[in-house]
Amino acid sequence: MTGPETPPAAGSPPAPAPPERPPPDSPVKVLLVSALPPPPGGLPTWTQMAVERGLPPPFAYELVDTRVLRHSQFTESRLTPGELKRNLRILWQIRRALGAGRFALMHLNCGLTFKGAPRNLLSALLARRAGVPYVVHLHGTFLLPPGGGPGARFYRRAYRSIFDGAAWILALGQPSYQSILQLGDYARKTTPLLPNTVDSRLIPHRLPPSPAIAIPPESELPESAPPEPLKVIFTGALIEAKGVHTIVEIAKRLPDMRFQLVGDGTVESRARLLRQIKDAGLQERVQVSGPFENRELVRMLADNDVFLFPSKLKHEGFPVSVAEAMAAGLPVVASPVGALPEMIDLPEGGCLAAADDVDAYVAALEHLRDRPCRRRQMGQHNRQKALREYDYVVVMQQLCDIYRQAIAASSAKRRP
Repeated sequence: MTGPETPPAAGSPPAPAPPERPPPDSPVKVLLVSALPPPPGGLPTWTQMAVERGLPPPFAYELVDTRVLRHSQFTESRLTPGELKRNLRILWQIRRALGAGRFALMHLNCGLTFKGAPRNLLSALLARRAGVPYVVHLHGTFLLPPGGGPGARFYRRAYRSIFDGAAWILALGQPSYQSILQLGDYARKTTPLLPNTVDSRLIPHRLPPSPAIAIPPESELPESAPPEPLKVIFTGALIEAKGVHTIVEIAKRLPDMRFQLVGDGTVESRARLLRQIKDAGLQERVQVSGPFENRELVRMLADNDVFLFPSKLKHEGFPVSVAEAMAAGLPVVASPVGALPEMIDLPEGGCLAAADDVDAYVAALEHLRDRPCRRRQMGQHNRQKALREYDYVVVMQQLCDIYRQAIAASSAKRRP
């Protein structure tokens, strides 16, 4: 036992207080630089789920919200004064948060537009200046711009600098991964595919909760079963790049099917879509609705038979809407963009066709219309894959493992 402490001599300065140590159960703080909705889908939905559900202990997020201005949500517009002011405010918030010294890591979620590249670069430089390791998460397909113009050269140099200083790089599929490797030897610190997540607790499904009903292989299914009316759904941005006008062309060829398009978009793109539907006389069979909160949107999936996604978007990454449809037990007919070839097992979970190949989409939907048992078989396969690989708990455990590696590697570098 130790005796009582000896009081300091009169007039001597007080002994320095021992350094404060965080309690053993204190959270490891991660600064999340990311965008909340609106609009729903993609990066904003990922962010909302991460903030609402949190991380496995000991990690915890604090958010710097980078959501875009309403008029810029669906455009590649120039950097307006309002956008410039928004970006400066975001950078100031990042600088202030990192300067407080309470973060072990920064998670930088990057939209891949040209106008977002300068802010992403400055955000990374702020983390490096503060001595905080950062993880770069590329939401969308990361493509290197062709040509040697000043914009293309800046984009390449910006992301090379971001990747050079990153503790880890997260991609959304092989197209992004191959582009990352074109910029440098980053394979040792890159995850080629960290899936976007689904909250399976919120998604109803059309299948039994347990494999109590055995579904025979396709070779044993009756080919003479009477066709069933088919209900086809699309969820996402109601813009041309997502293939919504292709869906109208498909609907013209399939008069015995109903189509539901759910999502948000610009006033102009929505008006153009509605005009196309009206001119084709499809108002009774092609319904346009939304936008809705994500919780409401995913509940609509269980009322449909097939998910249709003929996206033409060149930066399409890992579409949350497709993962949610898989979790709801729907077969998927989609274009082979972004990570979709890695998401959709062929032929067990659906089929892929070029974004503008209306004939191929019509044939695929007719095939599924005439084989209801096959639809259930494909939906069951997709649901099992989504719960096994894309559920929030599964993916966030993988992400926290990456956080641990990034923090440990940064600590090792700082040791003398």
